[in-house]
Amino acid sequence: MLHSFSIVFGQALSLFIMIAVGFAMYKAKRITDTGVSQMTDLLLYAVTPCVVFNAFNRPFDPTTARSIVVFAAVSAGFFILSILAGMLIYRGKDKNSRAVQRFSAVFSNCGFMGIPLAGAVCGEKGTFYASIFVVLFNLIQWTYGFAMMSGERLSLRKAIINPCVLGLLAGLPVFMLSVSVPIPVGNAVSMLASLNSPLAMIVIGSHLAKTDLISTLTDIRCYPSSLIRLVLLPTVILSAVVAIPWLNSDQKITLAVMFGAPVAASCALFATKFGRDSELASRLVAMSTLFSMITLPVVVSVVSYWVIG
Repeated sequence: MLHSFSIVFGQALSLFIMIAVGFAMYKAKRITDTGVSQMTDLLLYAVTPCVVFNAFNRPFDPTTARSIVVFAAVSAGFFILSILAGMLIYRGKDKNSRAVQRFSAVFSNCGFMGIPLAGAVCGEKGTFYASIFVVLFNLIQWTYGFAMMSGERLSLRKAIINPCVLGLLAGLPVFMLSVSVPIPVGNAVSMLASLNSPLAMIVIGSHLAKTDLISTLTDIRCYPSSLIRLVLLPTVILSAVVAIPWLNSDQKITLAVMFGAPVAASCALFATKFGRDSELASRLVAMSTLFSMITLPVVVSVVSYWVIG
């Protein structure tokens, strides 16, 4: 158990060091708001699709294809559980803060933090399964999440037309048909995908630097929501995950990373865009990210010990 924790903590610490670099660079004014916005666009519109495409750039294998279906189905089931739990737990009268809290319970920072950590812990397989999870995440975020935060109807169009799903639509035929991608193209995609970890961590660090951490740490509303996001829901979900016989150890550990990650950065973006409690959303993202330095290694190491020993 201690050995598993030390390995996962070491990998997580590497990511948090990069977050510290982003924090320090922003505080030193070497990174501006414009730069953060541009790096975010680069991540969303170029790097993330390349991560997804790169994960599927492999010869077709029936066993892998079956594992994709099983992993996606299990992940979807636990997303539904998270949605129901959020609706049950958060029933306050203030619809603006309620929407933010429900969003925070369902959507973790699985793209910016989950993919790098899953890859660090499980290698190429971790990145592969994490990419599948992120595609599903985007589908649910741009349907249920968008409707909940905006008050508008579900939009299937918004779910399908986003960079992550486009990366899947490009990569899935390559995998299913065992298409041989030209080496220069494959190398370019792979190099762009490798930018995900450092860029994402620097962006997160920059966002933390913009947050008033004193006000965040004294906002008592953030503590229960952070506890639910980082401890309660992952514990319930992962207790079930380890007992599912159809999942292999890499899939179980990847799910631990994805569900144990802090509140999605999109929570603050959606709250600002649609007039919800953006202050609460920003503080939840910041606090859960800080606390995840402790909780995420613990959650992942417990699951790793449980499934591997």
